[in-house]
Amino acid sequence: MTIMVFRLLAIERLTKMKSTKVNDGYLIRCDIGDEIIARLKAFAAENKIYSGTILGIGSIKDPELGYYDIEKKEYIKKRFEGDYELLSLAGNFARLGNEIILHSHVSLSDAQFQVIGGHLFQAHVAVTTEFYIYPGGIELNRGLDDVTGLNLLKF
Repeated sequence: MTIMVFRLLAIERLTKMKSTKVNDGYLIRCDIGDEIIARLKAFAAENKIYSGTILGIGSIKDPELGYYDIEKKEYIKKRFEGDYELLSLAGNFARLGNEIILHSHVSLSDAQFQVIGGHLFQAHVAVTTEFYIYPGGIELNRGLDDVTGLNLLKF
């Protein structure tokens, strides 16, 4: 079956994120077409996860990555068209005001086995993704840091 057939089948089934609770966290599977960041933030909100770490692997499409330019205090964003292996996603959850923030970085591989990476702003699932969330058990907050221009963790 081609990737396109998998995507069409998923749309027909209206398959969405699945999860299960385990001893120290949650295992989550996002399916074809799911927008990763939005799904994971919604899951964290529903489960009152205000701190914690996340790890993930899978297959994504059309990711938007960022590199932070410290001199300009802004992200340089780039969208990469096509399907990519999600070699690794690592990140954490915290709150910024009333919003749950997922700060995540990724390493991706293309069909030529070239690796790219950066801050993940957005991506959709190409085939499947699998994540492990370890809730931190406390509420962490972020706030604007004047030196870097970033919303850093506040302790």
